[in-house]
Amino acid sequence: MPKVIKSYLLVFLLIICFEQSALSQNQQMKFGFEINDQKRSVSIPFKLINNLMVVDVLFQGVVPLKFIIDTGVTNTVLIEKIYADVLDIEPDRKMTLVGAAGGKEVEAFIVNSVNINLKGITGTHIPLLVLADDYLKLEESMGIKVHGILGYDLFKNFIVKIDYPNRTITFFNHKSFNKKLWWYRSIPLKVENTKPYIFQQVKLKDSTTIKAKLMIDTGASHSLMLHQNRDSSINIPLKNIRDILGAGIAGSIEGHVGRIDHMNILDYQLEEVIARFPDKGSYSEVIENTGRHGTLGGGVLRRFNIYLNYRDEVLYLKKNKYFKEAFDYDMSGLSIIAKGELFLRPYYEVEEVRENTPASNAGVKEKDVIISLNGYMGEDLDLSRINDILTSKEGRKIRLKVRRNEEILLFEFRLEKFI
Repeated sequence: MPKVIKSYLLVFLLIICFEQSALSQNQQMKFGFEINDQKRSVSIPFKLINNLMVVDVLFQGVVPLKFIIDTGVTNTVLIEKIYADVLDIEPDRKMTLVGAAGGKEVEAFIVNSVNINLKGITGTHIPLLVLADDYLKLEESMGIKVHGILGYDLFKNFIVKIDYPNRTITFFNHKSFNKKLWWYRSIPLKVENTKPYIFQQVKLKDSTTIKAKLMIDTGASHSLMLHQNRDSSINIPLKNIRDILGAGIAGSIEGHVGRIDHMNILDYQLEEVIARFPDKGSYSEVIENTGRHGTLGGGVLRRFNIYLNYRDEVLYLKKNKYFKEAFDYDMSGLSIIAKGELFLRPYYEVEEVRENTPASNAGVKEKDVIISLNGYMGEDLDLSRINDILTSKEGRKIRLKVRRNEEILLFEFRLEKFI
């Protein structure tokens, strides 16, 4: 996704895998998610925000919260400790997490058993990781309050259908699943250490083709990430930009963004895919332990309707109405985030301005607060609309009104395609 909305990769990676043994010290305790009333299936609506699926949950049967559904993490995560404190949830132990970028360590707590319910699904004795602070700041990148993440525990017991156009995720019991997926193609799915992987052909700009091991990551808003230090054939395209690729618990992940010629998922070919190339120091331990070449994020996944079957290790997919949409990236040079307090309407602020871009040349600066963009303001302005405008069409005229301290300033510039 464009830098307009910072792409949070939710990279807890190795450190979030605090292992089921640590979470269920009482091995006799049964825990997990089940469909209510012994129904065969249940469909749950989600909001698609920055290519991420956000669902409503009921935490401890009391507090309504919003969680991201993320195949890239193991266990359920509570982003803000305040909700555990309010409900007097005592942690079972403390732990230290280290993110993909390495270096910085952050504090978290393990709770062995909480209840988390979705509409039609009951989760009992769910192991929970509670972050000591809101390290991810997802509200800034998504424009809504997000409280947590649902990972492997939600997927492992079901066949899961993700319908991006209709914004529904459906959970099926294995025993009663009898759908004939005539129009879907199947592909082997390898589930390793709770993470789902596929092996597919990726053609790079230098015409080199590699068979890549890619993690299916519904909690990543980008389209494709490739690790340079995994394979010497993976090189940054000549036409690229330097950017902050995302953020995790241990800080920002930097690297380059460019386009690859195409990638294939079975015989579905995606052209001019935007790929992110983290700096070689990032993900070293992850690559060593998993052997993966990269990840497939929501930017690609949203172009398909998907069935995920972890137990039988198979993925079914068919292209949907988004399949032929062009892969876009910011053409302004701006990174915009949502600001504001809980329960108040957010406002939008310039977080970063890349040098030698239309926005920087026009005079836009960090901390400028957006008043209007091409005539949209107030209730008509949100991060999705900002993103759509600033990735829309090369040469489009942009009229941006901002507040800088006590001044009201108007800037005009035209979008420019960088990659």
